[in-house]
Amino acid sequence: MPLWPGADRPAIERVIAAHEEATGSPAAHAAEAPATWSLIGEHVDHAGGVVLMALTDLRAAVAYTPRRDDLVRVTHLQTTPDGVVTTTDEISTGVVARRAAAQQPGVDDRGRTLTPPAPEGGLAARLGGVIWTLIHRQLLSRDTAGADVTVVTDIPAEAGLGARAALEAAFALALQADADDLDDAPMRARLAEVCTQSAEMFSATPPLRARHTAALRGVGDTVSAIDYADGSVTQVPHPVTRDTAAFAVFAPGPAPDESGAIRTRRRFLDSACHAFGAESLRLLPDAPQRVVEWLEAVHKVHGTDGTPAVKDAAAWLAFNQNETVRAQQLSRALRSRRAEAVWPLLADSQAALTGPYGLSGAAELVELCRVRGAKAARAAAAGVSGAVIAYVDAGHAANFSADLAEDGLVVVPLRGGEVAAARR
Repeated sequence: MPLWPGADRPAIERVIAAHEEATGSPAAHAAEAPATWSLIGEHVDHAGGVVLMALTDLRAAVAYTPRRDDLVRVTHLQTTPDGVVTTTDEISTGVVARRAAAQQPGVDDRGRTLTPPAPEGGLAARLGGVIWTLIHRQLLSRDTAGADVTVVTDIPAEAGLGARAALEAAFALALQADADDLDDAPMRARLAEVCTQSAEMFSATPPLRARHTAALRGVGDTVSAIDYADGSVTQVPHPVTRDTAAFAVFAPGPAPDESGAIRTRRRFLDSACHAFGAESLRLLPDAPQRVVEWLEAVHKVHGTDGTPAVKDAAAWLAFNQNETVRAQQLSRALRSRRAEAVWPLLADSQAALTGPYGLSGAAELVELCRVRGAKAARAAAAGVSGAVIAYVDAGHAANFSADLAEDGLVVVPLRGGEVAAARR
């Protein structure tokens, strides 16, 4: 399997041309956003933890023109090693509204919260959901109808690099391209929240909000350290240097899907926060012990239906606490340029993902990367992707990638990218 192909022209130029070809009219607006890759912490944002997220030079671009009816029609052009694959999808704004209503929580006759069904997903639904959410956040007029949307993406969907998050970020920017404050931090933060809120309702896969934050607020040559206890976003030095290369590695074919397991963990954290009146468990003193005691009381009073076992919950809480500490340590190691401290932290995080936290984390592929000479390898998105992020000595990078390609794997070089931007 060859290396992931590079682009001959910027994605935003290609999407503008493709949109006019597909619709017969020029785009009203266009925008692009980068792929994102997680160094550590992507499963602790719900607990108020710390996530380290980087950008790559792979990009997705979106162009659109408004329609007079309620249809959201999407033409999707995906770069692959075998050429560009074109697909289409569509949905009405009425269906989008009904799906949004189905995601609103209810209560049963005992006053307990009813869990909404898992979102149905679909590309048109996710982009239509961005429109719906922008309208309900008063960033678009309620008179907004449908749209013809064209997508060009160089981001492999199976690589754990936030392909769909990049599309949502780019589309949100395109829809807001006329805003005078589009490049101001408060507006970027608001759009990131819109994208995550939309994805929570319209994505079959649980979204990682740090991807939206990094894509819209990151800096290309650094890593975004996002602390969800206080909402701060700071920048730390990048692990990819002249001495170290990084790759996303994955096997062609279907990715694992543990969306249900991830949502179960998140719902438990949300319930605990609600019970203690805390914005996040990280702001709750002695959270692991107190939450376990609360869960034991819930089991005694209401039974165990719809709640995790105490043993499982304790393991999840410990993971959240320990992973946040690892993320903080990794941030400090990068700031102080102590590369030798980075790789053990990534190895510990990988072991915790597949051990105490209980998700599939591409363990066999991690081991193969290590055998092939990687300094460290970690699941790109445990539970929803079979890909691995591998870090390699720069002098060994060519041999490393060639060997894995000969093994039949897809190898994607990870280089620094640029923050999402609208074409005005």
